[in-house]
Amino acid sequence: MNHADHRLTIVPAAAVKEALRSLGTASKEIVEDIYVKAALGQLVNPDSLFLRPDDTRRERIIALPAYVAGESEAMGVKWISSFPENLGLGLPRASALIALNDPRTGFPTAVLEGAQISGHRTALSAAVGAEALRAGDRAPARIAVIGTGYISRTTLEVFAGLGWSCDHLVVFDVDQERARAFAGHSGEFAAGLAGNAVAAGSLREAVEDADVVLFATTAVVPHLSESRWFKHDAVVLHMSLRDLTPEAMAGAVHVVDDVAHALREKTSLALAVEQGTVERDGILPVGDFLRGVAKPDRDRRAVYSPFGLGSLDIALAQLVLDRSRDAEGVVSVPGFACTS
Repeated sequence: MNHADHRLTIVPAAAVKEALRSLGTASKEIVEDIYVKAALGQLVNPDSLFLRPDDTRRERIIALPAYVAGESEAMGVKWISSFPENLGLGLPRASALIALNDPRTGFPTAVLEGAQISGHRTALSAAVGAEALRAGDRAPARIAVIGTGYISRTTLEVFAGLGWSCDHLVVFDVDQERARAFAGHSGEFAAGLAGNAVAAGSLREAVEDADVVLFATTAVVPHLSESRWFKHDAVVLHMSLRDLTPEAMAGAVHVVDDVAHALREKTSLALAVEQGTVERDGILPVGDFLRGVAKPDRDRRAVYSPFGLGSLDIALAQLVLDRSRDAEGVVSVPGFACTS
């Protein structure tokens, strides 16, 4: 970068989408590397900041700052909103931007559309956790998906792209029409993943007998209290963090991205530790499985609750920026920063 120029690069949604498609396994490798560094305490990843305009409502905006050292050094912040009522307006629940800064000067260098980057890294997080906890087995007999929004869709797309397969895909949503539509179209966005896909009539029907259960809902209060609904050796990808009651969390192996981060903001895991149904000392970072320090117990239910590390977003955004500088629609704004 020419520091006398101080250009700001703006990367819109279409360019971000194309860049993410071009990354191949590079994005998964970034996620795995970040998780190993997290387990070793090598991240500069401050706590996320939550802005809630009204505590009685579900709307929120979160700031996730991070600095990523290494060959692809990056620094910045993700600013992501979650407004569930948008769905009734025909709009996505989440929208976001990611701002990157020059690690040497601190000057802003880029603004990228961030919802796709955030969704992609969440999906990769789910895939990395599932693979680690299933000892590399990517062929469960039955996958259950709870919630039919963008994260579930992106996660199944990523799973399919990484070579996952299952005999049965079972989908549940409180909106039965959405569940049926999601199941019916799953072969289009997750081609080759499932032998067949159906909508379940109830939450219990969906999770029973599932080898892998993906929770990606907008729940803010735990609502599932029956641990006996799950298979004894199920891998539960608790991406929405607030679906399971402390009772439902009991007796499982608990895995997170970062322990301190995961025990914040009234997550199911935080509540379970407070109430004593889960011992904090027994919670493991997924990075320990990736580096071989911990081994998956295939005879016990595992609940994976990654809180979401800004380091993932910033590292992936830098990679997207590097791949998209000359893409159509990308704009470079000269003289953006005040230098006098």
